[in-house]
Amino acid sequence: MQKRGGPLPSDKKSSLRLVAVAWPFIAIIVTQAILATFSLQMVTSLRSYVTGESMWSKGQHDAIYFLSRYIDTTQSSYLERHRQALSAPLGDHEARLALEANPPDLAAAADGFRRGGNHPDDIPGLIWLFQNFSWFSYMSAAIEDWRNAETTLFQMEDLADEMARAALVQPWQRREWAERLDAINDQVTPLTHAFSNSLGQGTRFVQAGLLIANLAIAALFVALTLWRLNSFLRHRRNIEHELSWRASHDALTKLPNRASFERAVEQAIADSSATALLFVDLDQFKVVNDSGGHAAGDELLCMLAERLPAILGPGVMLARLGGDEFGVLLNTGSVDEALITAHQLRTTLSQMPFVWNDQHFTVSASVGFVRLDRSVGSLATALRAADIACYMAKEKGRNRVHVYSPDDAEQAEMAGNIGWVRRLQRALDEDSFVLYAQEIVPLARDGAGEHCEILVRLADRGELIGPGRFIPAAERFGLMPLLDRWVVRHALEIIAARISLEPKPHRRTYAINISAPAIGDETFLPFLKQQFQTTGVPPELICFEITETSAVANLDRAAAFITALRGIGCKFALDDFGAGMSSFHYLKRLPVDYLKIDGGYVKGMLHDRTDRAVVETINHLGHVTGIKTVAEFVETAEVLAALEAIGVDYAQGYFMGIPRPFVAEVATGMERLSA
Repeated sequence: MQKRGGPLPSDKKSSLRLVAVAWPFIAIIVTQAILATFSLQMVTSLRSYVTGESMWSKGQHDAIYFLSRYIDTTQSSYLERHRQALSAPLGDHEARLALEANPPDLAAAADGFRRGGNHPDDIPGLIWLFQNFSWFSYMSAAIEDWRNAETTLFQMEDLADEMARAALVQPWQRREWAERLDAINDQVTPLTHAFSNSLGQGTRFVQAGLLIANLAIAALFVALTLWRLNSFLRHRRNIEHELSWRASHDALTKLPNRASFERAVEQAIADSSATALLFVDLDQFKVVNDSGGHAAGDELLCMLAERLPAILGPGVMLARLGGDEFGVLLNTGSVDEALITAHQLRTTLSQMPFVWNDQHFTVSASVGFVRLDRSVGSLATALRAADIACYMAKEKGRNRVHVYSPDDAEQAEMAGNIGWVRRLQRALDEDSFVLYAQEIVPLARDGAGEHCEILVRLADRGELIGPGRFIPAAERFGLMPLLDRWVVRHALEIIAARISLEPKPHRRTYAINISAPAIGDETFLPFLKQQFQTTGVPPELICFEITETSAVANLDRAAAFITALRGIGCKFALDDFGAGMSSFHYLKRLPVDYLKIDGGYVKGMLHDRTDRAVVETINHLGHVTGIKTVAEFVETAEVLAALEAIGVDYAQGYFMGIPRPFVAEVATGMERLSA
């Protein structure tokens, strides 16, 4: 149920907007319909009165004519026909009296109009017009003329009665009757003309008024339509302008956006109208977001968008490229002046205070500087150079300006890494990684359980790429936690599918690598627990592998992480053990289940006594502390035999089995991959 005062549903909002737009048109159409109905009723009623007046006048004239004929002939039939002719005007007279009564007698009025010769369908209109518009000037005058003209009816009726009573008509009586009839006729003609003229004038006036009213309503409808159409077009132009503005500006800061900035840079390169291009990336912006929330971060961005134009001066384009990145297109006279502006920008930012909810934050930025000279031949080249320069500024300590130089070897390496970053980000977005698994084989006959390590590969542009090529870039640019999450999520989904397909109890152990940044991420441990709950995979089946160097780098955090997951049943392996021999004494603080002997020692143990001694020492150390050992990079039968002689628990390497695709059903026929 919707709460009182809450937002309206979208369909109800749409209906209200539709009503708001359409109601004037609906009102005019309804008014037009009412006026048309009223006009039709009025015209029909007036026509009925005109028809009735015609019959009324004809009845009077016929009555005079038949009286005249009676005077000439004294034939009683003419007297009877006179009475019949006079019945129509008398019927109308009775109808008028019934309507003027208080209260009006509508039944008597209808009967009177019927006897007056009016058509039954016209009678309701006659009554309606008399009742509602008898006050109207023309109608009132017509009724008055009607009333005056009726005096002759009674004179004719009296004369007819006198003629009917005369037993023997004398010549002098005929002359007297003829004179009296002529006098009545002289009165009737102007009175009937006056009644007819009043009625005609009223009819013409009403028709003209109705025509004007209808034309006015039509004109109002046309005007409203034009006004609404103009409003719609104006609204559409405003929307188009708004959409155009939004397409070229950032909604939060109101600065030009990346697309608009790139168009400006491309035009500047084409006509050589700009001196330099800056990429400005805020340092520690994540700290502001994490401490003050996204509202604090938004406020900082808006503050910079408001203040930076004054720092940069006129004729400079400032744009928000996304996140905490800004772009600056400088049109100053020389490169030196542009570089001075870049340093002023960096210095001013570092001195700019930002306070949010009584928290004080330090603002600084890494600035990548690119000269827009002949060496920059395209938009893509300029943007890539600015991106590399900005990364270099961050790599060298942040809060500095780095000038791009195409001949710098360090920048070339950075460019390669940035390329990997983009490929990795695209792979994360598109799920382009694939999982492989390599067997970890027990060397003792009573070795418990099957064991495999899950490995990640990158499928990109038709090429399957081993981790040795992309992991360094992922580590350098902070993508390992995202990659670890991807691996864990997809590995557990596949393991869950394998469990559902296997009728027997699932006793296999799956080793999944975890990076040092993931261990240091406070949200990663809850993520792992949530994934176990979501997929239903028993934690006892999973062995997480962490490198010795990453564990020792943050020993307390690693120990707490391992303890928490072992508490729910997970196992742990310390990978590449032996790479840092000085850290042996830390082993007792790390509650792990497996030591994976660094493959460099395993490969050289047949030819190097030191390598063999290291392998033996690690194996002995593990067994003394109750930890099983795993030898990596086992590639020959001779190495395998030496490991068995030493007493290593497990072996892993291409001799034991190449990595194969890790899918719900076991696949065969995989090719060997290099790391």
